[in-house]
Amino acid sequence: MTISTKPMTTTRFVVEVEGIDLSKPVDGATVAALRKEINEHSILVFRGQSIDNDQHVAFSRNFGDLEIHTVKQYLLPDYPEIIALANRGENGTTPIDNGGAYWHTDISYKAKPPMGSLLYSLEVPPEGGDTMFADMYAAYDALDDDMKARIDDLRAVHGYEARFTKMGEGGKRPKLSAEQLAEVPDVSHPVVRINPETGRKALYVNEGFTLSIEGLPMDESRDLLDTLNAHAMQPDFVYSHHWRVGDLVFWDNRAVMHCATGYDTSYARTMHRTTIQGDMPI
Repeated sequence: MTISTKPMTTTRFVVEVEGIDLSKPVDGATVAALRKEINEHSILVFRGQSIDNDQHVAFSRNFGDLEIHTVKQYLLPDYPEIIALANRGENGTTPIDNGGAYWHTDISYKAKPPMGSLLYSLEVPPEGGDTMFADMYAAYDALDDDMKARIDDLRAVHGYEARFTKMGEGGKRPKLSAEQLAEVPDVSHPVVRINPETGRKALYVNEGFTLSIEGLPMDESRDLLDTLNAHAMQPDFVYSHHWRVGDLVFWDNRAVMHCATGYDTSYARTMHRTTIQGDMPI
């Protein structure tokens, strides 16, 4: 395949990939080209795709082994690599209404967080239900020298239990079992993460799963996290993706955080996500 890209933002951190049909096997040269693009741009958008679950999984595996999410209630029964983000439930999965409506980086609460996520849209509401992405490379680059010096060697604690409990308030979600909790103990990651393939630095905190800064009093920790998160959410760093049926968006979790926007839940919204395993952040 011969692919081409066109920028979707002035900073080129999001590009649309053209000339590729994801329902067909992808050759090695094309995979290498896409790896180069994801390292350079952080978000790849593939419009007008028509893929089944096997094809979604097969394409995703070109970039690494796939994550099996801790919350099994949302996984497709015959495809545990796919988490079904469906507000009507699907094939016996638990319905999920806009569960990602907070800024986060996918599964940053694991010792080896995923490198990337590939989200495919099957049903979308007529308006709303967009996904906002923040460019964490640009957010880091825009910090002043004093802030960079302050945070470059800091580490932060990430956890899942507190966020899952908050989302479950009102009985909308089942509680995590003891076995599930054992899979996701709190972990420590650098506040500034370096992409080992490019050497670029990105902020690696998020409001969803980052609990505290190690070594700081809690009030100082919270103030610093609030400052960094607010900085990263500025419009200059954010792209909002308006979904169409057949969109597949591939993003680099080492370089972006994201947040779902609200929508009228009387409309169905069905999205499938695969998640590529990653390495311990450095």
